[in-house]
Amino acid sequence: MAAPASRGDAADKIKNGLCEALESIQAAGTFAAFSRMKDSSVKPIFVRDVGPVGFPLQESTARQLIEKAHQAPYGKGNETFVDTSVRNTWELDAAQLELSDHQWTKTIDAACKWVAQHLAITAPVAAELYKMLIYEKGAMFKAHTDTEKIPGMFGTLVICLPSEHQGGDLVLKHRDVTKVFKTSETQPSMSCWYSDVSHEVFPVTSGRRWVLTYNLAISHPLHNRPSAALNAPGYSEVRKALRAWLEFRGRNSSDSQPNNLYYLLDHTYTEANISLQGLKGVDRSRMQCLKDVCDDQYVTLLLGVLEKEEIGSCEATYDPYDRGNYYGHRRSYFDDEGEDEDEDDDNSEGGDCDWHSFDDVFETDVSIKKLVNPAGHTLRSDFKIDMDNLEEQLIQNYEDPFETADCGERDYSGFTGNEGVSATHWYRMTIAIIVPNDAVDQFLTEGITRSAAQDLLPRYLTQCSDPKTRDSAMKMVDHLAKLAWSSDKPTTHSYSYMYGGEPKFSPEIAMQFLEIVLRHREYELFSKAVGWFRTQVGTRLFTLVRTAAAGDSFDFTQAKDSLLQNLSIRPVADRMQLLTALSPLDGDTRSPQIRDWVANEVVPSAMKACLGGNVIAADGRAIVTMVREYHDLDYVKARLIPVIEKRVSLTPFALAALLRFTSFAAEGIFEMPVSLELCKPLLKSVVNAMDVTTIRTKDGTAVTPTTMKAQRYDYYQVQAYARDGPPQNRQLFISPGLLAECFALSIQFDWDDLPMLLSFKIVSQVDAIPLTEFRHLWIPFIRELISTLNANNVSLSTPQYQEIARAILEAYLDRHVGKEPSGQVNYRQSPVRCSCADCRLLNGFLQSNERTWRFPAGKGRRQHLHNMLDSAGSGCSHVTERYGNPHTLVVKKGLDAGTRAKKEWNDRFAQAWDDITKFDQEQLKMLLGGEYDKITSMRHLRFPGGAQAQQRVASSRHGDGSSMRPILINGSPVTGVKRRAEG
Repeated sequence: MAAPASRGDAADKIKNGLCEALESIQAAGTFAAFSRMKDSSVKPIFVRDVGPVGFPLQESTARQLIEKAHQAPYGKGNETFVDTSVRNTWELDAAQLELSDHQWTKTIDAACKWVAQHLAITAPVAAELYKMLIYEKGAMFKAHTDTEKIPGMFGTLVICLPSEHQGGDLVLKHRDVTKVFKTSETQPSMSCWYSDVSHEVFPVTSGRRWVLTYNLAISHPLHNRPSAALNAPGYSEVRKALRAWLEFRGRNSSDSQPNNLYYLLDHTYTEANISLQGLKGVDRSRMQCLKDVCDDQYVTLLLGVLEKEEIGSCEATYDPYDRGNYYGHRRSYFDDEGEDEDEDDDNSEGGDCDWHSFDDVFETDVSIKKLVNPAGHTLRSDFKIDMDNLEEQLIQNYEDPFETADCGERDYSGFTGNEGVSATHWYRMTIAIIVPNDAVDQFLTEGITRSAAQDLLPRYLTQCSDPKTRDSAMKMVDHLAKLAWSSDKPTTHSYSYMYGGEPKFSPEIAMQFLEIVLRHREYELFSKAVGWFRTQVGTRLFTLVRTAAAGDSFDFTQAKDSLLQNLSIRPVADRMQLLTALSPLDGDTRSPQIRDWVANEVVPSAMKACLGGNVIAADGRAIVTMVREYHDLDYVKARLIPVIEKRVSLTPFALAALLRFTSFAAEGIFEMPVSLELCKPLLKSVVNAMDVTTIRTKDGTAVTPTTMKAQRYDYYQVQAYARDGPPQNRQLFISPGLLAECFALSIQFDWDDLPMLLSFKIVSQVDAIPLTEFRHLWIPFIRELISTLNANNVSLSTPQYQEIARAILEAYLDRHVGKEPSGQVNYRQSPVRCSCADCRLLNGFLQSNERTWRFPAGKGRRQHLHNMLDSAGSGCSHVTERYGNPHTLVVKKGLDAGTRAKKEWNDRFAQAWDDITKFDQEQLKMLLGGEYDKITSMRHLRFPGGAQAQQRVASSRHGDGSSMRPILINGSPVTGVKRRAEG
């Protein structure tokens, strides 16, 4: 690349000086080389299914080889095609070839040394056999470049074997230099070139061109050798020029001088192989020197794949293969495999239709597709830069920085109706970026979006474990974390879940972040991160803190506020679970510091939460457990009991808390007499405040987590739904077992007035219980009550319990099932308001008891009947059978209101019958007493003469009525219900 023209002002002179210093460093090698080989250096080749093949290539042997070969394809995008107008070559794979003679090993070793010498490669070069190619008369391959097919690949080696031919010249171009290698005049011969060099094979005019192709790679990783760079020509000039720029920048920092410089490399590199190790020739020499100077001057060197994209209008051309262009000067999506072609996305020049010059440019964008450090580690991808800034900060002085860039075309639109023809051109170069260390963070994050910062953050997390990069990586982690979230203060809502999205980071990435910042004692960042990641971390976060607290250097006081904030946005029940992870319920292993924090800050915070918000039964149990673990009975009396007193209207919460409290007293954890003295009056208050018409089960609602997300509920409300139901009813949710436990407690402690009070509440309000709750709450409650009474040796014939069961079941039957409709099935419907001949026929059908009417007619007549049925709101379905001539209109009547009511009643009757037969009938008979037959037969619900219902009852019950048909739930018999064996 030629040195730039001089520029006048001081900044330009400094950039000119740095450019001239770099341009003065020249590589000893070239981009391609060609050499004759000794005849003795090539030996016969063994080809599978053909045998040994000697030299020169004979006609009969050539025919045998071609029979075992296949036509070489070219690639377009992810597809491959065979098109002899683009590529006309026979190929055999390496697996079909055997070069076992030791002379071939010596020949290839010598060729690798020759490659290293001519391409200025200082590391050992390895060659891997790839293909055998045969070019017959007319065979050619249009211009293309190579892609990396093996790790570390940088170029291609071709050995042209003895075979008489004319034409088939190999033409190579790089920048403004063209080389032509005439293999027809020199045999055997070898040639090599770098992968980004454009090359083509001209048509063979006679004979056959016969070659072996090899992929060239570095056999061992290259290591930076500063001593070699120090001795390299131009090192002192580069150091002097870079120091001049740094000093100028320091003197003029207030003048908005740029914080970085750009330098365009001589070669173009792909995103897969861009790194200092992968640079070629003069690029390698210059960048190695520049890196050593940068390291010495506290400057960072970065490498990037630079792309300019232009969209514009153009003239239309016809391309039968619809080939869009890709890498390379006027290159398209023709892919290449060395001289051979396979399935990679390589690049070639196309034919007459490959390039479309712009009439007008609509849009231009410049971006760095991939930014790496010298080791090749990706730092950013796909971020735009300003073209004016690029021109200003480029140390070469080009009117257009892309004037020598590799260019290509893609997305040629062709004709698209009334719209014009357009194409997209893009130009790629490789660029070096010189950034002072104090400006690296700003450069890497300039213009970065929150989403991009979150994408970039995990890359730096992995570098925090490397001692060589830990300090700089932690600095970037801190910087990116601040960019990744718009607010440093955690809110009570997760922005991701609030809008129905998923959290940006997985729990694994979130925990990795927290572990790293905690390990480095970055307490401020840890505290913020606990808020940022509150939806992704839970138990693992508190386990992490417990592990860290076991070490001597951890300062829990620096983390406790963020942990309390994390707990405070969760339901009380969840807090208890997390506290168990932080401070196990084994008192001997608890940290005194953590225990004091929980007792003095976490428990009071949970108490406060119980006084406000939608606390549920699980929260009631959790707060009592929390107090039991961290406080004594005095605290219960002073703090816990007043909280329950204020929430007695929330029956599930208060009842669950009191039942948990009495269970602890029964275990001897709290003093029994004092506990019962506290509990009994409070339990009476709960029962007095109970409204059985409002308590629910979560199964009785139709709200789902999906609809909750659509309404933008908080994340923890959505999570709680899976456990406790929708937020508007959660505080009212109660289980049948919890109600039964209340009776069990009263029986256990001989509080006879409480069962009477509970019975009165249920019986007096049973007629207002929501219908959906009978099957979900109250029928299961009767089953739980039977088990409770049996467990406590209480007779099922006790009047107050009989009254409860009768009231619930009678209300269920009367209100849910109801009386059987008496109407006969009637399909007669009102006529349509039209007196035409067709409508008279239709009305005859509508006023009859028939259900289906078929009417063959033409389209117009059918449409008229369709319209009349729709306007009359008949409720009939009407469709056209489109076969036969004419087509047939088919009208079917739906059920009338009476018939629908009859069907719905039958369904409810069968459902109620199923619910009742699930009980142990002997126990149910004792509990219902004299009302057993009436309730279980449901005769009082049937319309006189309702034979269908009577038959259903008779067929489902056995003679003595005490043993029922087996009931299946989820395919398994119900367990835990006593049944008398048939005998």
